[in-house]
Amino acid sequence: MIAPLERVAANPLIHPSHFTFMRVTGSFNPGAAVDVATNRVVLLVRLYEQDTRRSCLGLALSSDGVHIDEIWDRPAITREAPYESWGVEDARITCLEDEGRYAITYTGYSPDGPRVCLITTDDLLAPERYRRHGPRIAGDNKNCVVLPGKVNGHYVILHRPMPRIVCVRVPSLEQEWPAEGVPIVGPRPDTWRSSRVGAGAPPIRTDIGWLFPFHGATTIEEGNVYSMGWCVLDLNEPEKVLYVSPPDVPALTPEASYEIELGHIPQVDPANFMTGVRVVFPQGLVERGDDLIVYYGAADVSVAAARVNKRELVASLRTAMIEHRGGEPL
Repeated sequence: MIAPLERVAANPLIHPSHFTFMRVTGSFNPGAAVDVATNRVVLLVRLYEQDTRRSCLGLALSSDGVHIDEIWDRPAITREAPYESWGVEDARITCLEDEGRYAITYTGYSPDGPRVCLITTDDLLAPERYRRHGPRIAGDNKNCVVLPGKVNGHYVILHRPMPRIVCVRVPSLEQEWPAEGVPIVGPRPDTWRSSRVGAGAPPIRTDIGWLFPFHGATTIEEGNVYSMGWCVLDLNEPEKVLYVSPPDVPALTPEASYEIELGHIPQVDPANFMTGVRVVFPQGLVERGDDLIVYYGAADVSVAAARVNKRELVASLRTAMIEHRGGEPL
């Protein structure tokens, strides 16, 4: 058995009512990283604005990773460029510690469609130092993460040309990234990821490989339910999948009341959720003490978190890999 994620008692950590500088119906899908300067967890939270029906990113801070200490009274990232005129959404944060900077990937929405965009900065708490690099991948794309360390001198990037996750390598983050790559994880019929998958949080390095949370969704006819799975990638050859959560056992699936929204909410199309919004959408993974904490969007409304002892998780995954108890990645 894989060591289970346990929802924290403080859930949901962040709710739309926590933001008072605008009318918000959703505060969800958080990117997360530990700020090197302050050792606090920084969350970049997608805020759905009721009046404009567009999204920006808010910022929240936590000292222990579970209880929110501070929520900014202004957006951290707003819609400034034409390629994000319809929304700034779903950030992921990678700490490139060896370079003294962070890479923030996000979805910029415009009439041209969703694009994977990049911001780099040496200070997460100083948005005036954020440097926009614009869309990095040609064509519609979402759910992109950057690995926290180079592999053989190249940056490794995981992104989602619908409906699968691919792996690409680039010598520089500032250049355009390939639209196609090596497929690593895809949908599997009659499973919790029957329709599509996407990158979750940026992976972390462990003894068994790159530990990578990802999301999978069922078909609309099956409810369009979003769940989370674990994936382990080879440290030196991240195109190689060593483990993926089994077809019948996701790591986390919507069960708590705050992960299920049966009423209409403005930020989703009800035609896509025939049995209600049932969503666990992981976007952040940080280490806090002996634990790993996963931050996720719950029901496209709020931010929640679940934790697991890192040593126990890695040991259980190692055993599952030895005994070939994982699922098929593609």
